[in-house]
Amino acid sequence: MSQIEVTSNYDEIDLAFERGNRGIVLPGGTRSSKTVSALQWIVIYCLTNTGKEIAICRDKMSNLKKTTLKDFEAICLGFGEYEVALYPDVKINKSDWTASINGNNISFFGLNDDPMRVYGFGSDIFYINEMISTYKNTFDHLEQRCRGFWIGDCNPSEPNSWVYKLEQRPDVHFYRSTYLDNPFLTKQIIDKIESYEPNDLNIKQGTADERKWSIYGRGEVFKGKEIIFGDWDNFEDDPEDYDYMFYGLDWGWNDPFVTVKLWINGKDLFVKEIIYGSEIEWTDIITTLKAEQPLRDQTTYLVCDYSEGRSIRDLQKEGIPAHKCKKGQGSVLQGIRKMQAMDIHVHKDSQNIMNEFNNYKFKTDPKTDTLLDIPVDRDNHACDAIRYPILTFL
Repeated sequence: MSQIEVTSNYDEIDLAFERGNRGIVLPGGTRSSKTVSALQWIVIYCLTNTGKEIAICRDKMSNLKKTTLKDFEAICLGFGEYEVALYPDVKINKSDWTASINGNNISFFGLNDDPMRVYGFGSDIFYINEMISTYKNTFDHLEQRCRGFWIGDCNPSEPNSWVYKLEQRPDVHFYRSTYLDNPFLTKQIIDKIESYEPNDLNIKQGTADERKWSIYGRGEVFKGKEIIFGDWDNFEDDPEDYDYMFYGLDWGWNDPFVTVKLWINGKDLFVKEIIYGSEIEWTDIITTLKAEQPLRDQTTYLVCDYSEGRSIRDLQKEGIPAHKCKKGQGSVLQGIRKMQAMDIHVHKDSQNIMNEFNNYKFKTDPKTDTLLDIPVDRDNHACDAIRYPILTFL
């Protein structure tokens, strides 16, 4: 085999594999060689093993084809910035998106495109590129059917993600890297990344960007002041002790229809996703709501956006204790402030709530960059559903 050039990310993957770690997570900044190192390691693994089943995945197949798959071909064939061809005989079957190297089968797929394939896929090695964009439940299904080792990488673009919790596992190795760990970058690329650093020169030139420098330059999570709910954590088991328990509902068809469950215990607010999706049939909504015992027994309220009075009456006819929320001038900000005063805990499987909390933000004045007390009207469907019972009953 020809001599190839690798970075510390490759060495850390090899180290984790050799010492028997279950997997490795590579969070880091842009151009730190996370993806390239993972693909190099997989190809070399294939050249020294045979008869293995390997998965190379990302959130969507369209994203995989535009990024990871192109890097895989370039590394194998030796073109672009890769001078050494690791496996020039590689051929990708584009009818089922598979490839074979030395008797090893490699499957490429989008994790969110075909969940049933994920749930039944057994592997010896799997690799998830940009794993923050995928669901923890999807990762769990891949891991429980994996006979060997796994690799995941990500830019730390979301302030709270299930991926960071993997660092608590003793069988998972974490290695953080930045562009400084990649000695093969051109000066032009380095200059662009370093232009984000909020120093005096970059501020004067108008290139400074705190968020980009944190995520892409330093490889660190950035929680800007504009994020409305920046501080929260996860919980696993439904609380047994609480002062209040409610359900909240935000109507939607093209936008998501959302129902959440809330437990309030002193200053602690626990939230759990019950329904979250678009174009959900009414009969399915009723069935899901009636499956919730507190609603079925009418021991609490389902607090709904008051804009759909007829739908609220239809829920009541079905025996569901639906109640319209309180709304008025300033009620959105008032509800947000009440939630911000609480310690928020999100159920570990409520990925849509977590996504909203990571992205729901206040507007900024485009001229002065001043933060305004006006929420951006997006990424807020679950947030609204949580807010309704808090504002109505607390």
